[in-house]
Amino acid sequence: MRSPARPIFCAMALAYAGACMPDDAVQHTAHNPVALTPPYSELPRAPAGTSIEAGTKVVLDSRQQEAVVAGVAKWMKAPASTQFGIMSGARNSRGIVSVCGEVNGRNGNGAYVGMRPYVGVLMGTPDSLDFVVVGIAASERERAEVASLCRESGAAAAG
Repeated sequence: MRSPARPIFCAMALAYAGACMPDDAVQHTAHNPVALTPPYSELPRAPAGTSIEAGTKVVLDSRQQEAVVAGVAKWMKAPASTQFGIMSGARNSRGIVSVCGEVNGRNGNGAYVGMRPYVGVLMGTPDSLDFVVVGIAASERERAEVASLCRESGAAAAG
């Protein structure tokens, strides 16, 4: 039986292959380094070469949007001042909803850094949703990786 968490780990492998940033770059980001938290960190990694299953676009309901906002805000340096832009979702054949969007926040100097793309997966049940952030892009390389994950999952925003 395939684990519903497989897309998370496939995405993590792609998004964080070499995601170490120099200390001066960290100061200019609005988010803290993203890592899987329990219980998701305990799940096995997807086998090498595992692809992401494209989903069908879905409109996120208010509960799903709230879960995404809460999930992304956990990683921001100044959660209370976080601003959200577009948010787009796609559901694959196993019912997994991937979400891509944009977030703006304050960096270590207190300045807004501009909209940055993020990607993640809604997990849990309708009554207890959890948004697992896979990545928030800071560099151009990370932007390209997040954009690729969003296209592959089918959750890329139109436009």
